[in-house]
Amino acid sequence: MDKKVKINISIAGKSYPMTVDVANEELYRVAAKRLNDTISEFNRVPQFDSQDRLAMAALRYSILSLTSERNASLGDEDVEELEAIERRIRDYVKA
Repeated sequence: MDKKVKINISIAGKSYPMTVDVANEELYRVAAKRLNDTISEFNRVPQFDSQDRLAMAALRYSILSLTSERNASLGDEDVEELEAIERRIRDYVKA
């Protein structure tokens, strides 16, 4: 059974208490830091309020997530193509 730990994650100046697996504590802390850093980048846009900065940060991470998913899918296609090439080579060597 995984050990749990209570932590407080601060995002955009607001604290969020949560209980996480000890093994994932660092992941949560690094994710919160990256999110806060991204939110801070949007401080340079004077017309953005805090909700706008949060929305733009969420959009950025959503795009990164989708890009990662698509790249992983392309990797599967590449593996399938390589396996097909390997089968053709085996068939050629057997002939």
